[in-house]
Amino acid sequence: MGLVSNAPATVQELASTLKVPITRLYYHVHLLEEIGLIQVIDSHPVGGTVEKVYYASARQFIVDRAQFSGRPSALVDYANVLIDFSLTETGKAIRKSIKSGALDLQKSAPDPRALQIRRGIGKLSTKQAIQFYKKLENLISEFTNMDQEDGEAAEYMLAVAFFPTSIAEKE
Repeated sequence: MGLVSNAPATVQELASTLKVPITRLYYHVHLLEEIGLIQVIDSHPVGGTVEKVYYASARQFIVDRAQFSGRPSALVDYANVLIDFSLTETGKAIRKSIKSGALDLQKSAPDPRALQIRRGIGKLSTKQAIQFYKKLENLISEFTNMDQEDGEAAEYMLAVAFFPTSIAEKE
């Protein structure tokens, strides 16, 4: 998914870049397209088939909950695609940023070249969880809608996962 975020690509180009068999990618590309994370922006005939060119659908992705209706095995497939997209691709992007020098692990936030990564667990009431979800939505929306203020700008990535790990207990 990260590959088509930067530039449009065909399944053949993705297979070549990832060094995996093209047949292995068709299923995953189809799922990404089906849930709206990527879209076909061009197509052209190649041999006896039509080759599609894919690109990321947006700078920000909001999961369509309607995709999670249906048979349980489809739900697991969709969840796996979302997990792979958000976590695996984020890890790849971090490693790429380190390798390119864009990210400096010696730096600390708020230095613009620092990696800000945290993991925490909290105990929240239903009301607190709803309030926190809303705050996160606003912050992510603000981030993805920012435009550069001066002549120079770097691209930044934000990945967030907030979810319950247990069912609320009555006290």
